[in-house]
Amino acid sequence: MRILLLSLQSEERDTARSRQRLLEEEQSLALVRNMRDGGRLAPLLICLKGSRLHERARALNLPLLAVGSAATGNPLTLLRLWNWQRKHKMLLIQTVGEEALPLGRRVLRMRRAGGGLLAHAFFLRAPAPEQCNGKDMTAARHILCGSEHVRSRILAAWEQAPQQPAASQTGDMLLSLPPGIRLDGFDPAPVAFHADAGKHFVFGMGESLAPRSGALLVTRAMAALWQRDDLPPWEVRMTGGGPRFREILDEAVSLGVESRLCLLGEQPEAHVLRHCHAWLAPGSSPEEGPETLWAGFAAGLPVICSQNALHLERLRGHEDAVLPVAENDPQALAKAMIEFMRNAELRQALAQRGAALGPEASLQAMAQRACSLFETWLQEAEDAGGASTPAEPDHGIS
Repeated sequence: MRILLLSLQSEERDTARSRQRLLEEEQSLALVRNMRDGGRLAPLLICLKGSRLHERARALNLPLLAVGSAATGNPLTLLRLWNWQRKHKMLLIQTVGEEALPLGRRVLRMRRAGGGLLAHAFFLRAPAPEQCNGKDMTAARHILCGSEHVRSRILAAWEQAPQQPAASQTGDMLLSLPPGIRLDGFDPAPVAFHADAGKHFVFGMGESLAPRSGALLVTRAMAALWQRDDLPPWEVRMTGGGPRFREILDEAVSLGVESRLCLLGEQPEAHVLRHCHAWLAPGSSPEEGPETLWAGFAAGLPVICSQNALHLERLRGHEDAVLPVAENDPQALAKAMIEFMRNAELRQALAQRGAALGPEASLQAMAQRACSLFETWLQEAEDAGGASTPAEPDHGIS
């Protein structure tokens, strides 16, 4: 069973888009590695020449073809793809991210009738409405959505289109595939905190400078903690890049808690988590990266989590693995932070439950779910059009 996976992310200076690009790269690599290393699927990755994804895929010896930024109009690239794809009776063309939409449809048009399936994947956000209603998008048979937010945005774009969507363009083609995270690099949980040891209780938080991260909420909760004299020494360490550094620092200064706040910028969360005793996920953004919640579980830490729709969706009925707080309520967050510092048994119980969920949030688990869908789609297509001759695995296009 052949799969052509197109992941054409370009370098971005915009912080939000950069986070999305990195996430898409991780998912793409995980998908191709999973297919290469087992199962019935033989992949070929298409990525941009010289990109970070290209370098990583090449280092892993993945089957790939690197193309230029204008791939859809490059005659040589299209000729190589045409020659490659014509060898295979059935082909699944899977795109990751909106940049790959045009080339995905272009390859589909090379295929004979019934010989190709086009599918798209959007893990954090949906394309703009005009793209959702464009031919590149609507040519797909299946669309994988990283969250219900992505799905609802695509449906809303279809419903608001000047022309009603085709009969085949329905919510049934929008399927759930939550993104995964890398679990390697996370150390076991640190030594348990003891109030009489004289050390600070450290709260960690990721994507702190992103919109709707909950960072201002945390600084206001810190102000409530600052007024208490019955707590052990504590501090909050925030990671992540974004445009809100000055805003958050000014808020901390105005509330008098800047001495307890560390704004650490972009750095590996696994390293930061080694020195934390609890993890905060207080945000309200429907486009939040999965690490913002799952990193705490991966590191074996107890997690305080806001009850927004995305968090509840990602927990999938395992809300007992976190200490939940209402959205945008600094007093509720402060109460939860106090409870963590005082209650070692609660921390241990939540850490154990969260750690048990960690493997379900991994890139490998995501890739296994995706590959199960891919095999089903291809088998259904082959059954409908006649059995295809198995193809020998290859290592790219020479």
